[in-house]
Amino acid sequence: MTKETSPDTVGGISNARRFDGVALAVGSVALIALAWLVRSVLNPFVIAFLLYIILASFRDYQAARKLLTAGFVLFGFWLLLTLAGILVPFIIGAVLAYLFNPVVHQLYEKRKISRAWSSFIIVLLFCGVLVAVGWIFLPTLGEQTKAFIQQLTLFVRQNVNSLDQKHIRTMLLSLGLPDGLVDGIILKQAGPEFRKMIAFVPSIVIDIISELPSIVERTLNLIIVPVAMFYLLKDWPKLLPIVNSIFPSKNPARRLEIMADVDHVLYGYLRGQMTVALMIGILGAIAFSILGFPYAGLLGLILAISDLIPIVGMIFSAFLVEFVIFLTMDLNVAVVLSGLFVIGGLHLFEVYIIGPRIIGQGIGVPPILMILALLVFGFFFGFVGLLVAVPATGVILLFVNEYRKNNGTVENVQ
Repeated sequence: MTKETSPDTVGGISNARRFDGVALAVGSVALIALAWLVRSVLNPFVIAFLLYIILASFRDYQAARKLLTAGFVLFGFWLLLTLAGILVPFIIGAVLAYLFNPVVHQLYEKRKISRAWSSFIIVLLFCGVLVAVGWIFLPTLGEQTKAFIQQLTLFVRQNVNSLDQKHIRTMLLSLGLPDGLVDGIILKQAGPEFRKMIAFVPSIVIDIISELPSIVERTLNLIIVPVAMFYLLKDWPKLLPIVNSIFPSKNPARRLEIMADVDHVLYGYLRGQMTVALMIGILGAIAFSILGFPYAGLLGLILAISDLIPIVGMIFSAFLVEFVIFLTMDLNVAVVLSGLFVIGGLHLFEVYIIGPRIIGQGIGVPPILMILALLVFGFFFGFVGLLVAVPATGVILLFVNEYRKNNGTVENVQ
C-alpha cells in the first residue's frame, strides 16, 4: 500500500529546503564579511583550519575530498617556502643521507655493523674530510675573496666615471679589434648597457656586505647538517614505509619498481654531477694557476659550484673569468681568449669524456630538452629551478614513459 504525501507535507518540505537555502546564503555572506573584517590576522594556518571545518562533514563527497587535498597541498607549499631558511640544513642533511645510504646499507648487510654505528662512522668521515679540506684551502680562498672584493671596489671607484666612449674605444682598439666593429657594434649597442651594468656594481658590493650577518647566521645553522644526516641515515629503512603509506597504490610491487627507477635516475645524477663538478673545479683551478690568472682557487671553486647547473653554469663561469681578466690583467687577445679556451676545453672534457662515464645515460634527458627544462624551471622557480631542472625532467620522463606503457598495455588487452 503506497503512502500518500499530503499537500501540506510537500509544502512543509519545500519551505524547509527554501529556508535552508536562505540560511546557507546568509551564513556564507556573513562568513565572508567576517573574514574581510579580520583579514589582518588571517594566515594560511587559519584558512586551512577553516577549510577543514567547512568541508570535514562532506568528506563522503569526492569533490569535498579533492578540495581538502588541494588545500592542504597548497598549505604544505606555503609552509615549505616560509620555513625555507630554517629547513635548508635539514634538506642538505637529507640529500647527503640519500647519497650515503647505499654505503651504510652495505656496511650493515656485509659487515654486520649496525645502522647506528655505520651512520656515525660515515658522518664522522664526511665531517673529517670537510674539516681537512677547509683547513687546507679556506684560508687561501678567504684571502683571495677579500682581495677580489677590494680590487673590485677600487676599480669601481677609479673607473666608474671614466668609462666613457673614448676610453672604451681606446681599450678595445688596443686588443686589435677592427675599427668598424668597435664603432658600429660594441660602442653603439653594447657600450650603454655595459656602463649601466658597471653603475650597479657598487650597490651589489654594498648588498653583499649588508648580507654578511645573515650569511654568517646561516653558516652557523649548517652545524645541524651532520646531526640531521646521522638520524636520517640511521632511520632510513623506517622512513620508507611512512612515505609509502602517504602514497598508497593498488599495485605495491609495481610501485617499488618505479621507485627503484626514480632512485636510479636521482642517485646517478646527484652523485655523478657532484663528482664531475668537483673534478672540473680542481682542473680549472690548476689551469688558471698555470696561466697565471689571479684568484685561481676562488675561480676554481666558483667553477665547481656553477658546474652543478648544466649549460647555464658554463656561461656564468665564462663571464666571471673574463670579468676577472678585465679587472686584474693587462688586456690582449691572447689573455682574453685563454680564459674562454679554459672554460670551453673543460666543458668539452666534461661532455665527451668524464660526463658519460660518471653520470652515464641513465637520466635519459636529451640535450635540447635539457635546455628547455633549464629555461622553464629557471623562469618559474629561479635559481632553485635551475638546480633541479635536469633531475626533475628525468623523473617526469620516467613517469610519462610509465603512463604510455600502461596505456599501451590497456589497448593491447582490449
